[in-house]
Order: sequence, then structure tokens, then C-alpha cells
Amino acid sequence: MTGVIDLSSGQVIEPLAEPALKALAQTVSGPEVTAYAASCGETGLRSAVAAHYARRVGSDVDPEQITVTAGGRHGLFSVVTASASGGEILVPEPRWSHYPEMLRLAGARPVRVPGDPANGWLPDPDRLEAARNGRTKALVVNSPVNPTGAVYDTGTLAAIRAWCARHGLLLVVDDIYWAYGGEDAGGVRAGPCEAVVGGASKVHALAGLRIGWVWADAPLTAAVRNIVEHTTGPVSTLAQSAVAAVLDRQQDSVPDRARRLAALREHAVRAMSAVPGVSVIVPHGGIYLCLDASGLAKARPEWRDDRVLCAELAEHAGVRLRPGSTFGLPGHVRLCVAAAPGLLSEAADRLSKFLGTAANGTAEKSEGLR
Repeated sequence: MTGVIDLSSGQVIEPLAEPALKALAQTVSGPEVTAYAASCGETGLRSAVAAHYARRVGSDVDPEQITVTAGGRHGLFSVVTASASGGEILVPEPRWSHYPEMLRLAGARPVRVPGDPANGWLPDPDRLEAARNGRTKALVVNSPVNPTGAVYDTGTLAAIRAWCARHGLLLVVDDIYWAYGGEDAGGVRAGPCEAVVGGASKVHALAGLRIGWVWADAPLTAAVRNIVEHTTGPVSTLAQSAVAAVLDRQQDSVPDRARRLAALREHAVRAMSAVPGVSVIVPHGGIYLCLDASGLAKARPEWRDDRVLCAELAEHAGVRLRPGSTFGLPGHVRLCVAAAPGLLSEAADRLSKFLGTAANGTAEKSEGLR
């Protein structure tokens, strides 16, 4: 195999499902294909999202509480702008690499809350309380966590919910990976102290369509819709029709995709456990795997900087990974498991060869790379 194996990007890439293709064809041939969509989202998609949450929580969800956004990222931006601008928002670490800058652009000051390594780096109310002050307005949580794959269990999330309610803080749930965890994070809900941000990118393998949404109570929904109206405006009519069709059939595709990715996580754990000099942080969900690479500095002191390490792994081993420091987890590297098992195995072989020779001071560029 030649070339660089790129495991740095968090995408689940699949052909477009048949229901989406049919919806696109129908929309393209319709008279309104070039018209603006409703700024808060087309009725069909908002109803499909509401039905999705109704299935998960076991009670009706009003489509009027759903706002369609230009991807989950814009949904998060809109919620934070509406609820925490001018204040502080707590961000448990490790966390998604984009949170800090996105939250700053939304007008909030991100405050890191170091998680507990003994508990998968998840926070607890005591750690959150130590970071809270009079300027704190919100907390963002993501389960399964990008990058570690830790999953918020029912008890942990219930305790965090109660802590937020006690202090009048908004809990912002980044729900983008919901189906890829061992349990449904204790359920999701929208209310005065909680907003849910989701999207089609990860669980539905539709990253390129850029469809996200916000589920919130009426006052926050009104504020979010005002922000959407004056930033991105309406989202693509075509993309909305495709996602609505996929959501209507999600019970056919999501469980199979979740099982397939769980098998890939297990395969990646086995493959990467054989790589010398690193240790695997076993994930409980998600589409990522973190490797503790801090011990590699014994062989190469410059590898204390995980960005340097990743650059050398790409150049000399032919495997592209993400530095853990970009996720608030220095000394680690992250890879995406949503790849063919053969690629994961080949990547592990390349890393083993390079790191094994590097430890002996004889690292050379892998044979066959071009």
C-alpha cells in the first residue's frame, strides 16, 4: 500500500441512501426547488427531527421547538450566542477542538474544566462547582466525547442536570454522536435549563449536507431563530429534503451503522494495542480512539510536543493522526475508526514499524511510501 493513510478526519462516509436520492429527485423536479426555504427549517424536516426525539424520550415533541441550522456547529454557535454571550461557559476537557474558538466567536468566554482521568476524564458537579462564578451562564457536554469516546452515564448526567438547575445555568447537550454510545446519555430533553443540539453529519453519515438543529424551549427557540435569520438564513431546500427522508427511515439504518462502528472501534483497539510506545485509551462509544503517546518522549524528547509527533508520523510512517493537544489532551494522539478494517490494520503496522525503529534510534521513512 502506498500513500498516507489519513485517520485524522472525523467523517463517516457512505453512499447516499435510497430514500435520500428519491427525496432529492422529487425536490429537484418540484416548482419550489430554487425558492428560499423557511428560515427556521422546512416543516417536513422539523417534524422528522421532533419525531426522532419523541422516540428517544417516549413523549411528544413539538416541531415548533425545533430550529434547523447550517450544521450542528452553527446550532451550537446560535445557542451559545443566545444564552451565554457576554458571560462564561464551562467546557469539560478533553473536548472537541473547535469549542474554544467557536464559543469565543459567539461572545462567550470558554472556561476549561479538567475531567477526572479515573472516570474517563468526565467532570462531576464538584469539578464544575470549582470552576463556576458569577459570570458563568452555561455548560456544554458532548456524549460520546470527542476525542476520548467516554460516555456520560445516566447517573452522571442526572447529577450535572441537577447542578445546572440549582444554579440557573443552561446545559447545552452536543448530541451529534448520540447513537454511538453504550446508552442514550440518560435521555435528552429541552427546557428552561437544557438545550439539545444535533445534526445529520455523524450518526446519519451526511456530513457534506450541513444540516443541524436545535431543540429548545420557546424563549430560547425564538432567540436562536433570530440569530439564524440574521446569520446564515435558510438552509438548502435540497439538503433538508434528503435529511428528512433519512430521519424518517433512521430505524432501518442507524442501528446497523452503530453496530458496524462499534466493531471498528474494537478492531482499532486490538490493532493499536500492538503499537510499541503507546497505550490505548479504550473508548466506550463514538468514532474515535485516543492513544497515550507521552512515553515516546523517552525515545525522542521532541515528541513531547504531540504536534511534532503527528507531523513525523505523517511524513515517516505514512499515517496522519490528530494531536491530542488540540482537544485539551496533550501527549496523546487521536484517530478516527470509521475506516476499512484493512486500513486500520495497515496503519497499526506502519506505526509499529516506525516507532519500533525510532525507539532504537534507527527510524527511517517507511518502505513503499510515495
